Amino acid sequence: MSDPTFYIETPRLYLSYFLPTSLEHCSFLVTLYNSPLFISSEGKTEITNPHHAQERLQNQFLAEHKRNGYGQYLVSLKTTPIMPFAESKPIGSVSLMRGDSKESYTVPDIGFAIVPEMNGKGYATESAKALLEYAKRELGVVEVLGFCGVANIGSKRVMKKIGMEDRGVKHLAAFGGAESAVYALLGMKSLKEYGID
Repeated sequence: MSDPTFYIETPRLYLSYFLPTSLEHCSFLVTLYNSPLFISSEGKTEITNPHHAQERLQNQFLAEHKRNGYGQYLVSLKTTPIMPFAESKPIGSVSLMRGDSKESYTVPDIGFAIVPEMNGKGYATESAKALLEYAKRELGVVEVLGFCGVANIGSKRVMKKIGMEDRGVKHLAAFGGAESAVYALLGMKSLKEYGID
């Protein structure tokens, strides 16, 4: 996860690793995690300054990539179709996550967050589709879940656009029993097969 030259390219975006050594990445994570939209969906975090962001990147993001081969990715915007990766502007994150506790599900879940001023332009859909395609092609990941708040219409719309089907509302043990809308890629088995009752 520490390769600064790695990226996944889409027509408008670059997906890359968050780098703990990058002040730009650390500062952006503070901005993203403290945006009203992120807080309304995910709640407040302890990421309130670049130092806290660097610790999260170093201690959690790197560990997830090492453990699973995937994790959180930085989403950056090309302002022109031929813009080089190094000149792109961070606008969000996209992730494939699979925990390591006994409550964790047996397949990863996809997540995405875009800064409010860039919402509604299809960037969450574009980045999530690209990550799913990369994970299938390069990592052999073919089963992926999606979770979002029951009232989160925007995230539900993205889930459907990236090829996921609504599997109803469940209380998720891996997230402290929180109620969530659950999505799964088309063709996946019963949710019980993945640890969701």
